[in-house]
Amino acid sequence: MEVHACLLVVSYLLASCHAGLIQKPVLEHPQQVFCKADFVIRADVVSGPETDPEGHYEVFSINITEVFRGLSRGPALNATKLYTPGNMSTERVTGPYGIRAGAEYLLHGEILKGVGMYTRFSSLRKEWNNVIPQEREKFQYYEAGCRQCQLKLCGETDLECQKKLPGCEMKANQLAPWQFLKSFCWHRYEHCEVDATGEQCYWRKTDEPKECEESNPSSINSFQGVEA
Repeated sequence: MEVHACLLVVSYLLASCHAGLIQKPVLEHPQQVFCKADFVIRADVVSGPETDPEGHYEVFSINITEVFRGLSRGPALNATKLYTPGNMSTERVTGPYGIRAGAEYLLHGEILKGVGMYTRFSSLRKEWNNVIPQEREKFQYYEAGCRQCQLKLCGETDLECQKKLPGCEMKANQLAPWQFLKSFCWHRYEHCEVDATGEQCYWRKTDEPKECEESNPSSINSFQGVEA
């Protein structure tokens, strides 16, 4: 568990650096990462990469087998193109830790106007054979929370965020990336959803966190003073 947690720390720190989060970076919950993505899909990488005619992107051909966020299913989406940064970019995904043809992935990304589906090195991705059933089950809860709950502190002009129900935003913005071990159980076994009153959101725990907290005592009191 310790090795796995350390690898996750490195991934989060790399993502923060690539994204340019210099001022007060925050350790994001997986649901926050999910909600920020324009799309979250399961896809087979059929071929690629090939450089686009203008030389701006490396392009993969993919088959989408499941859509978890952001896209409407249909024949046109089953086989499509996935755009990634060009070969000279520090965000390229064509290296040894990137995307390779012949593999199946869970992919997060954005929709670029005039381009299409786009993912970069710092976007979350995972080989599908490493996605455990519990993770897949969470996606339906994640999507509902994205639509209904505040998962970040809303700015004064962020009207879309302000329309959503409060309750999860403070806990979701408390820890810095290097404090991952303090929030390990929260990351793994909680998700934000609307409570029974329908008037606010809360971090709901699954059945496993007690065992996790007992084996990771530093996680138990990591959110003192912050409402769940």
